Amino acid sequence: MGCTQQKNTRDYKVVRDEVMQFHDVVMEDQGVLVKNQMKLDTISKNLQSLKVKFPEIDTLKEAVLLKNLINDLSKADDAMNNWMHQFEPDISGKSNEQAIAYFKTEKLKVAAIDSTYKKEIKASNDYLKRFNK
Repeated sequence: MGCTQQKNTRDYKVVRDEVMQFHDVVMEDQGVLVKNQMKLDTISKNLQSLKVKFPEIDTLKEAVLLKNLINDLSKADDAMNNWMHQFEPDISGKSNEQAIAYFKTEKLKVAAIDSTYKKEIKASNDYLKRFNK
């Protein structure tokens, strides 16, 4: 009976590895996120020169848009950093089932961060395309 139960139960290490692999994939987007943040920050600091090139823009409106985009990118980055600081790969004192439940929950958290990363990267890319940046 014990042997049969073992075969039907996943090892927590498999789920933990899935979380780590997913995390690594999401982290690839962090470079894009940071690069877009820097580009937006540069535009924000040089709105007057942007006005020369694009005289039709409302610099006050653009300043607000830029601030919001930069803040959203920063929040997405903070979410990943917070997750990494709170993530505990050591499951000492937990049963295999508890560890699996923990890592499944953590995978959902990374999926939420991934979704936020993709949303904010798309929004910032769309903005940057307006000015060929």
